[in-house]
Amino acid sequence: MPDTHVNANKAWGHIKDGLSLLVIPALIWVIKLEVGNAQRDLQISELDKDLISLEAELQEAQDIEDGVQANALKLAELTGKLDTANGRLSEIASLLRK
Repeated sequence: MPDTHVNANKAWGHIKDGLSLLVIPALIWVIKLEVGNAQRDLQISELDKDLISLEAELQEAQDIEDGVQANALKLAELTGKLDTANGRLSEIASLLRK
């Protein structure tokens, strides 16, 4: 009977060694996955902040573009008024020369 007990202890020892060989790499793999996920979460957070900043800059650029377009329209109006005024001045000058 002692041989059976010794064989059972040996078998259990081999089983524990085998399980240890499987569990340790699995734990390392899980830890690497968690670290990778945490790094991705940080990158996503940073990219989110960058996106918010870029959207704000884009809105500022859009506001500037809107202002430029408004100024272009006013300039066109002023150009038209100046052309009209120049035409009237020319008429006045020709009347005065007569």
